[in-house]
Amino acid sequence: MGGPEQMAADPPGGSTSTNTPNVIDVDSTPRPESFDLARALLILAFWLPWVLCTYLAFTPGPPEALFRVSDILLHGFAFSYLTFALGLAHRRKDRLWAAAWMVAYGAAIELVQYFELGRSAELKDLLVDVAGIGVGAVALQLFAARAESLARLIGGAITRWFPFVAK
Repeated sequence: MGGPEQMAADPPGGSTSTNTPNVIDVDSTPRPESFDLARALLILAFWLPWVLCTYLAFTPGPPEALFRVSDILLHGFAFSYLTFALGLAHRRKDRLWAAAWMVAYGAAIELVQYFELGRSAELKDLLVDVAGIGVGAVALQLFAARAESLARLIGGAITRWFPFVAK
């Protein structure tokens, strides 16, 4: 940007001056509305299943229909998905923090189940949780960019189909 006289002449939202070719005016760069919706979708994709898993983990007698699938598969899949979704929903440079939080979550579940009637804490469950967390962390490293791109695509489609969502 130039001096005070040029700033007064600049329109709101950014400079139209071309005397600084290497500077990008971030304020005038349009951001698609679907980006915010995409972030909201990624956050919901973690927190809603997390609430369900927490409820099922602390319920004295979980629904019988769930246990037609192996307990090991349920733990492995749940912790793989939750680790992947947590890393997408709450981005950090180092994605290993999501794995650390999920290990703490799995240990907390087993600790609470130790004291809960009708439930039991099992080392096997925690080990399967950690294995699932490892799978989720690897998937996060490999597919995070694609998943975020898909969330932006879905968010964009939703805002085009339902324009009132973007307001």
